[in-house]
Amino acid sequence: MKTHLKTVKASIIIGILFISIIPIIITTKPATAARLISFHSYMDLTYDPTILNKPLQIDVAVAVPVQVQFWTDIPDIFSKGWPFNFLFLFGSSIVPMQQIHLELLETPDWANIYFSSPDLIVDIPFESEGKKIINATLIISPKIEAPAESQRISIKATINSLKRLGGFTFQKEIPFTPSFIPTIGIEIENPIRTVGPHQSVSFNIVVKNMGNKITRVTPTLIGVDSRWTPTINPPNYEIYPKQQSTFSFALITPYDFGWHNEYGRFEVSFNAEVYPYITDSASSNESIYLVVNNNGFSTPGFELVGVIAAFIIVMAIIQKRRLKNE
Repeated sequence: MKTHLKTVKASIIIGILFISIIPIIITTKPATAARLISFHSYMDLTYDPTILNKPLQIDVAVAVPVQVQFWTDIPDIFSKGWPFNFLFLFGSSIVPMQQIHLELLETPDWANIYFSSPDLIVDIPFESEGKKIINATLIISPKIEAPAESQRISIKATINSLKRLGGFTFQKEIPFTPSFIPTIGIEIENPIRTVGPHQSVSFNIVVKNMGNKITRVTPTLIGVDSRWTPTINPPNYEIYPKQQSTFSFALITPYDFGWHNEYGRFEVSFNAEVYPYITDSASSNESIYLVVNNNGFSTPGFELVGVIAAFIIVMAIIQKRRLKNE
């Protein structure tokens, strides 16, 4: 008797499952019958590009809104006749939640990039329900080492299979650019020199690009008297990151340079800007000071020698006349 009851119960269950499947077999859509054994998941990913259209500031976290779209091709007929249809589809008496996992592929060391919530939970939609929209947030914070060049973040979204509902993997790249940092380092081997009148002296000025992109460095002499015939070469350099170049600042001291406590002080300003130039990009100016001291008392020039000699002669003539008159 017990065996007979078990057989009847099994027959009822099988009959109900068969009845729930019949509408799919007789549907007018020929593709539906072909999808009886398994169904498919689909995904897409969109984001707000306006936030990333301008360079990102260094050490500032930017939140980029990301939307994940998820849909399936499960026919609506399977939403009826539960729980047997759900058992057939998912192995569960209810429709389970689906998990979407977001991950970043090969993130650089010079930036903090991550999803605030990498795992998203969403209801499984049937065919007529269309796309489910799930919101996520991507955080991007470039460090000072970040190159000021166009970069790309590769995102991978994954859905695992659930019995007869297949899984899906989707990848997308998001471009961004770290902002330019106009930072230079300046070194001078000997910024103070001691020379005499009408002597040439030169300073080698080493400039290193401490920024994150090719930088054009342009020196400018500030308020230098033309009597010193100052020159600086070359007029500019385009310096790659972590590289350096040498400028030469030369001058000739004036003829009258050489009295005690006399010196010349010279300012050179270096402008650093991105190369090739980008409108509204950051720039910086840094000045250095060079000093030329005299080397003690000396005759400034032959012209002064003549003046002194003439003065001595005149004083001698005056003294001679004074003695004659006495």
